Amino acid sequence: MDMKLASWTPEHWNKEQREVWSNLESHWHQLIDGNIEEFLKFIHPQFIGYGHESPLAVDKPWLEKWVGFWAKTTKIAICELRPIDIRMHGDLAILQYFIFTIEMNQMDKGKRVIRRYTMTWKKQPDRWVVIASHNNLMADALKE
Repeated sequence: MDMKLASWTPEHWNKEQREVWSNLESHWHQLIDGNIEEFLKFIHPQFIGYGHESPLAVDKPWLEKWVGFWAKTTKIAICELRPIDIRMHGDLAILQYFIFTIEMNQMDKGKRVIRRYTMTWKKQPDRWVVIASHNNLMADALKE
């Protein structure tokens, strides 16, 4: 997927916030393109998080296994990242955003998926990396 994943970002963001966002876009590009090895370079070795697909906290080895499987079995027709906020705290960034996708696999011929994320990114010498994440499917969050 060669196109930009976000059609809009806040004009008031400073250089550092834009750098974090650029790393997030690169992170998602790697996943969408099925390049799990490059995707995992954006994940800190001590990563911890919650995803919509697991009731238990997940770590980097879990991501390698499950996200690797997802990337091999799922094709993204289109993707839009929509930023909500980035709060900078020294070498940490708290990033909140939505991701809208149309996903296709053997069972779904074009399923719309909306996820809501809060991620904590940490500045490393060569890039920002994810140290913590929490996401949920909006369809689940909005059920009565």
